[in-house]
Amino acid sequence: MFSPDLRYTKFTDCSSCAEYRKQIFKYRSYPKGFILPQERCLQNTLYFLLKGTVQVNSDEHPDTIFCEGQFILQPIGSRVEFKILETTECILYLFERPINICNERFSKGESLAEHLSNVPIVMDMCPPLKYFVEGIRMYLNDDLLCSNFLQAKRTELVYLLNCYYTLKDLAAFYAPIYRYSKSFRYFVMQNYMKAKDVEAFAQMGGYSTPTFRRLFKETFGEPVYQWMLKKKCEDIQIDLTTTELSISEICYKYGFESLSNFSHFCRTNFGKAPRLIRAERNEKA
Repeated sequence: MFSPDLRYTKFTDCSSCAEYRKQIFKYRSYPKGFILPQERCLQNTLYFLLKGTVQVNSDEHPDTIFCEGQFILQPIGSRVEFKILETTECILYLFERPINICNERFSKGESLAEHLSNVPIVMDMCPPLKYFVEGIRMYLNDDLLCSNFLQAKRTELVYLLNCYYTLKDLAAFYAPIYRYSKSFRYFVMQNYMKAKDVEAFAQMGGYSTPTFRRLFKETFGEPVYQWMLKKKCEDIQIDLTTTELSISEICYKYGFESLSNFSHFCRTNFGKAPRLIRAERNEKA
């Protein structure tokens, strides 16, 4: 028989593996009185409080207190500040979108979430979930940071939430993700023509460029540069074929420095010079 001590010895060292330290779960501890200043969430984040008391201040949780044995959600891109009221230990789960493990339940929950009112949601950890989170703390403290292992634990977490919480509760809990997605979509549609490039677009919204790229891909399903190029092509083609704007006006409307640059853009993306596109419109008319 093995010595009892061997049951608690970790024999692997994955620090040199490419799959090491993937950002899925994190362990954090803070002393009483500590303040985490307001900043944007780089990903959708669940905060599981294992110990202590925290005051949260965000659009989703204005001046909200949550305590040991509870958890909250902050959507990607949201601004949040934490004040540590009692010495705290917590586990963070970071994700880009809710995982679908049951098509019927996921679709119903998504539909419910889109129409629920915006109220602070603080959830209590049921015993199975609490045991799970305690386990995650142990794994992280033991430096067990294999991506494949943590992805399996992520799936387990989603199963626990789906099994032990009602569909209505989960829909209300995840609702900020869908609301924030809608507000971000509105910002993009209102401002995409004003942005010269991705970096300028991100600055307009107060985002770091990596966060903006991640949030954009999550909301629109494609990279921001690819989307901006496609929209630019669509809008230029509409102006060339349906408006009376001159080619020079269209050229400068879309930020081209010269007619030759504009012509090159049209040849590259439409296979024709802008004057030929306009001429073909006139012929059809």
